[in-house]
Amino acid sequence: MNNLKQILALVMLFSVTTITAQQTAYVAAESGLSLRDQPDVNGKMLSKLAYGQAIGVLEKTNHKLVVLDSGKKVSGEWVKVETRNHIGYVFNGYLSPTKISKTIRLDLDKLNVEIKNLATSDYKRTHNLKQQDSITINVDLGATPERKQIVLVDNDYKHVSIFQRYENSISFMSADAQCDSQDWKNFDSQWKPLKQNRSNTFETLAYTENDWKNFIDTSIENLKTEVIDQCGADWLDYFKTIKNVKDQPVGVATNRVFLKFILTDFEDNITEKIIEFDMPKGC
Repeated sequence: MNNLKQILALVMLFSVTTITAQQTAYVAAESGLSLRDQPDVNGKMLSKLAYGQAIGVLEKTNHKLVVLDSGKKVSGEWVKVETRNHIGYVFNGYLSPTKISKTIRLDLDKLNVEIKNLATSDYKRTHNLKQQDSITINVDLGATPERKQIVLVDNDYKHVSIFQRYENSISFMSADAQCDSQDWKNFDSQWKPLKQNRSNTFETLAYTENDWKNFIDTSIENLKTEVIDQCGADWLDYFKTIKNVKDQPVGVATNRVFLKFILTDFEDNITEKIIEFDMPKGC
């Protein structure tokens, strides 16, 4: 009996030691990191880990690897890791022991821009706008580009201004199924300048409850004809009861958020660049 207790105690101690030994690391590869079923580049890929994703490191393998990345050597080894859905192997040359801010980088010819702490549903964290006037960034579910820091790095422009606007949709529901509508119509807000906290730092705007109310008021005027055609004039009475943005039967959602960079060089030439943030359904 005593031997059994000792064995059980050793098993419990081993389990605690194993759990304690697991370390949290963060994916530092901006394009994502492959999780494989074997500690080998030819191993089957189980999934692609997102930049900044937290994973549990279970053990080292001593399988060394050197990767050539943009002309630079990255040295490390394969480690066994655990994610929510898989246990597999990754190259630890692209792991960080500290939490990573999900930074998006924009290259605007004479200016580099960093948008801090924004989760996206794709793996592209760096965007080149030297030859492009606009790009689209897919925002992750539950994330938002609102209240984010924008830092100007290596700025060689005389003046930089940044503006923001929204594309919102209004939907309505009624007892008559024929009058139910999602994404009934899209409307654009006006461009508003961003708040500049320091000489090189801006903060994106957040849509307030007053903004939502104003949006509903102005949008309903534009929608009246369509609502009457779809549901009849009596249905407009529903709108008269709306006192805040959560009132039925009207709902508002943000579909896209836009940033506009106006860049003025030292010869007073002006360039505009547009960043479109595509919001997932449900935001």
